[in-house]
Amino acid sequence: MANPPAAAGNQFAYVVNYFGDNVQAFTSDGNGNLTLVGNPITVGSHPHNVNVDKAGRFVYISNHDSNFVSGYTINSSDGSLIPINPAAGSPVTDATDPTNNNPHWSAFDQTGQFLYVIAGVPPTPSTLKSYSVNGTTGVLTQIGTTGPLVQCAHGHNVIVTPNNNFLYVACEDSAVIYSFRRDTNTGQLTNLGATVVIGQNGTPPTAPSAVADPTSSFLFVGATNSVTVFNINPNNGTIAPIQGQSNFVSGNSPHNLTLDSNGHLYTANLHDSTVSVDQLQLTRTGELWAHAIDICQATGRPLPQLDPERMAALCNALMAAVPLAMAYRGTTAPGRAARFVLTGPAGGIYTVPLAPLAQAAEPAVTIVTDATGLCQVAVRRLRPEQLEAAIDGDRELGDLVLAGIGSLARD
Repeated sequence: MANPPAAAGNQFAYVVNYFGDNVQAFTSDGNGNLTLVGNPITVGSHPHNVNVDKAGRFVYISNHDSNFVSGYTINSSDGSLIPINPAAGSPVTDATDPTNNNPHWSAFDQTGQFLYVIAGVPPTPSTLKSYSVNGTTGVLTQIGTTGPLVQCAHGHNVIVTPNNNFLYVACEDSAVIYSFRRDTNTGQLTNLGATVVIGQNGTPPTAPSAVADPTSSFLFVGATNSVTVFNINPNNGTIAPIQGQSNFVSGNSPHNLTLDSNGHLYTANLHDSTVSVDQLQLTRTGELWAHAIDICQATGRPLPQLDPERMAALCNALMAAVPLAMAYRGTTAPGRAARFVLTGPAGGIYTVPLAPLAQAAEPAVTIVTDATGLCQVAVRRLRPEQLEAAIDGDRELGDLVLAGIGSLARD
């Protein structure tokens, strides 16, 4: 299922029926309630992925067992779909080109000007196609071909990072990630090579899906019964497993991953029909508050005081971010946990694991400190050694945790 972002105005959703070979449009009331719009529209054989551009203008559907991608414009008044091509299934890619057979997934760049499609099933290696998108008609013009990607068996998922600089292809059967650097002006790609994904206990997994965090610092890859976390090199887009523990248990065969705006990672688990939720706060904490502190300090004014409700929201986000902050610094402590006793109007008690996607264990250390002060450390407006904190238990571990609190801040 896919739906346009809130900025697109009217809210519509589109659901493909894999075995019915069709797509159904819905309206959404903003609370998750859906209402059918018209009848299902026939597309290609076994539609696998539906993709809506950020402006809410076009829908593209990758048909797993056909030789084309279907394309439609969105009626902005009711969400109904209008074929871009009057031919059956509304093909918008060249159905006569065998390298377009079995398209699995498509992804827009962040401007909506370019679309990337991964296609192919074993024994044929997958091929990645690049297209420019006509912003008025939705017609696709091929601008590049990358492939065959010789190490990519069953290219299943393609994503563009939020900073628009890099693209990654998840190859399900061969368990590798192909990395690419993007020319943001032309949409052209530079192949950076393939990285093997290692699963739980060193076993070779599948790698059907990937998603990047909002800062384009991390890549999360679904593997067999697990998620593997990679650092993204900000200079060239190459990836490497995060230091310490980098692979974390999920449901059975996470077939697709997504992140919400609160930093929760969701895995849709193919073989046990469940959805897993992991809390990973990945965005810069309290950006506006941090800059307000800067302004007040520069002008000699009193520091800004957030109301308890907003400060509590910052604290909740910070506590969810602690495991990832430890991973970012390479100081994870798998199987261990810390208890935070935060004082003040926004205070609370939190027990947090010290590695991503882990369950909280019995705390090895308790840190008692002011909620506002800890958030100032998180946004790097206060050094950890300046924070008034009482540490009970493993003092060395407590210092390590406080030192990592601000790791995800970006200024």
